[in-house]
Amino acid sequence: MLTQLREQSRWLMRSAFDVASQFGEDGIISAALDLLPGKNAWCVEFGAWDGRHLSNTYNLITSRNYRGVLIEGDAKRFRDLQRTHGGGNNILLNEWVGFSEADSLDAMLPPEVPRDMDLLSIDIDGNDYHAWAATKFIRPKLVIIEFNPTIATAVRFVQEKRSRINQGSSAASIVELGRAKGTN
Repeated sequence: MLTQLREQSRWLMRSAFDVASQFGEDGIISAALDLLPGKNAWCVEFGAWDGRHLSNTYNLITSRNYRGVLIEGDAKRFRDLQRTHGGGNNILLNEWVGFSEADSLDAMLPPEVPRDMDLLSIDIDGNDYHAWAATKFIRPKLVIIEFNPTIATAVRFVQEKRSRINQGSSAASIVELGRAKGTN
């Protein structure tokens, strides 16, 4: 019985494949999005790097005709992002997404981007929890967010809110935040 339950809980992992992602996320994201009703074909990724390297949105943009908002704070990486995705229908922002009302994702998304985009991918190496917590009006259908996998699943840990720290937060804390935001 336990073996059967484990197998049933891993069904999405059978869809895993990589185009630009690191651990099969491209396939898992595609399969998850295929299940969602009312898609709008928008994705947002911050911590976008060059728009391809370990990207959770590259495959959606290049293979599934998604429009993307790609945000990268580092100037050199942003120039690489422009080379990868410049000239298309995507919105590229050279900004640092922060944790205050003034520099949150809410404040920087252009009005044409639906607040219920299909995918929000947060990968900023540490303060991911705080950046998502700072959003008040964004209601993505699917959130991919980095957490610290070295912290036991049941432990609740939220990294201190400081940009120079990159410990990350625990999976339990990220799930708790999602529930507080009213997501499943």
